[in-house]
Amino acid sequence: MATLLKADGSKKDNYEDISLTGMQKAVGGYIELVHLSKGKMLVVNEDGLRLNLPHNSEASKLSEQNIVGDVLLMNQNEID
Repeated sequence: MATLLKADGSKKDNYEDISLTGMQKAVGGYIELVHLSKGKMLVVNEDGLRLNLPHNSEASKLSEQNIVGDVLLMNQNEID
């Protein structure tokens, strides 16, 4: 199951709708995948920087890069 990491620091475990539409809804737009170690990935808003979305501290820490907006943390094998 995916975890929704919100830019405000809150999170929602067991985010179930990992269809394309569900992931787009969670991040607020078109998605981009950021691959992490150990088979994990972040699903982020691909236009987040351009849209000036708020900084996401938890996602940035996990990816070691600047991540903005709400993101989904999930296993790479959860989507095809």
